[in-house]
Amino acid sequence: MEVNRHISYYERYGTKYVGAIPLNNVDLNELLSLVTLDKYNDDYLLYNCYLLDKTMLDKIAKLDNQIFVLDLDKYEYFLEATAK
Repeated sequence: MEVNRHISYYERYGTKYVGAIPLNNVDLNELLSLVTLDKYNDDYLLYNCYLLDKTMLDKIAKLDNQIFVLDLDKYEYFLEATAK
């Protein structure tokens, strides 16, 4: 089973899914360093969904060498995983 991690974003003042940014070039250990142990507990493969703040999003962008166009007033961003 292959697990793909991505940043999903949703309307801040609603529940509508807007889109996703794939994280193909970011290592799981690098993502674990952004999501602190007290947040992920025993989810060491980051299968759960995690709310991302501006600092975390900036760090992920640097790790993946991507430029993200973010609108934190309009959207909420989450680290998510899907399996194939």
